[in-house]
Amino acid sequence: MIVFLLFLSLFSTSWAKEPRSVTMIEEDMSPPEGYDDVYAKNARNVFVTWMSMPLDHFDHQNPTMFSMRYMFNEEFFGGDGYPIFILAGGEWSIQAGWLLAGNMYEMARENKGFQVYTEHRYYGATQIFSNFTAENLRFLNIDQALADLAYFITEIKKQPRFAESEVIMYGGSYAANMVMWFKKRYPHLVLGTVASSGPILAKVDFPEYLEVVHEAFTLEGGEECIGHIRRGLDDTLAAMQTESGRRLLERSYRLCQPLDYDNEYALAVFSGLISWTFSTSVQQARPGTLQSVCKNFTDHTSFGATPMEKIGGYIAITRGLGANSCWSSSYDNFLNNYQNATNSRAWYYQTCTEYGYYQTAPSSGTVFDGLKWLSLDFYTDVCKKIFDERFDLAFVEDGARRVNLIFGGLEPVVNNTINIHGYIDPWRALGVYKDDISETSPTYTVNRASHCFDMQGWLRTDTIEMTAVQQRARRTVTSWLSKAKAGTS
Repeated sequence: MIVFLLFLSLFSTSWAKEPRSVTMIEEDMSPPEGYDDVYAKNARNVFVTWMSMPLDHFDHQNPTMFSMRYMFNEEFFGGDGYPIFILAGGEWSIQAGWLLAGNMYEMARENKGFQVYTEHRYYGATQIFSNFTAENLRFLNIDQALADLAYFITEIKKQPRFAESEVIMYGGSYAANMVMWFKKRYPHLVLGTVASSGPILAKVDFPEYLEVVHEAFTLEGGEECIGHIRRGLDDTLAAMQTESGRRLLERSYRLCQPLDYDNEYALAVFSGLISWTFSTSVQQARPGTLQSVCKNFTDHTSFGATPMEKIGGYIAITRGLGANSCWSSSYDNFLNNYQNATNSRAWYYQTCTEYGYYQTAPSSGTVFDGLKWLSLDFYTDVCKKIFDERFDLAFVEDGARRVNLIFGGLEPVVNNTINIHGYIDPWRALGVYKDDISETSPTYTVNRASHCFDMQGWLRTDTIEMTAVQQRARRTVTSWLSKAKAGTS
């Protein structure tokens, strides 16, 4: 009876709190840092409009069309024949800030270019179906997305002022894949591309992601930092073995209810709460930010008192868990996050059908090795549960093989593509980051930089190397345009 009352006391406060579902890291491409300073003054330069687009570019007997949203900014446009700069949207909703600041904005300024930001089919406001069933999502694939861009360029160049304009395309993350692959598939439509942080190898089992997360905390925070994280996660795994330890774990991580320790998928969601939070810190890192996190792990009060409490406190602060909220780590609640027609559901469909990219637990000595529930079985079960039972591991692997066969995996044959990576970006592991892709397609991998760092404008936290690569990309694009104008490219 005493044990039961103690159990009630631990969770009585949680029952009164608002549950918050655990979600994976999402790539939303928030506007460049610092653009707020110019937004109010220059927002009037960005216009939103739509283009009618074929639903199926490869079946001319299908007359169905949809409306693709895009934004444009012509404040720097020099007139007839000056270049078009297209920022390709990926698995997010497009935002006007990217046409008001950032490295492509500077390229347009320097070359009197017309700026465009295209939205990817099925994302943001570019909706085709109200329900994202597996049947309705069958038109969501890389082939159709690239064809959308080709159709867009062909249509916009029917305007006399753009008839002789060269096209430069910029993309980050999944959209970096898109622009590189666009240059490969439609070389006659684009002069050159800038691919920022592109994971161009489709890979289903992707433990390397968390290996880079571990490496990033080690490089930025040193052995002391990674030691604190390791102790916290080791204590978490040990706590799972006893009843008293479980109650302490659930309180330290601010869970709404006891974990279902007999359900491997519930444990996978809990493991993801941990790993996806560390991933967020690394993927969004700027020089100094991981050091600040590490300082809080060594501080005795910022995140919590014990190593396990520190992990729980770090997660709550990083993911903005309010004092009146708690984590709901049930598998059913996790699946519910993907039931509606959202960017998250659309992207998970693409991982099931084309890319995988599943961030599984490593077995290489990282602090995340013990999170064994982050398995292919877990990630592919999500595919089956939210889409179709036929979306099993073999199905996902077949889709990834197809993408690599068509686009060349880590050996893409493409020219005039600037390939940029940050060394501490976990997606770097699926890109070409050690060698140039070709004589005209240089690779730049920058220490202390993370995901899509080069797309930003200049920030005070940037290293000299980061700024130099941004400038080099701009100079290279200018040289492409100069040669094209002279008729020598």
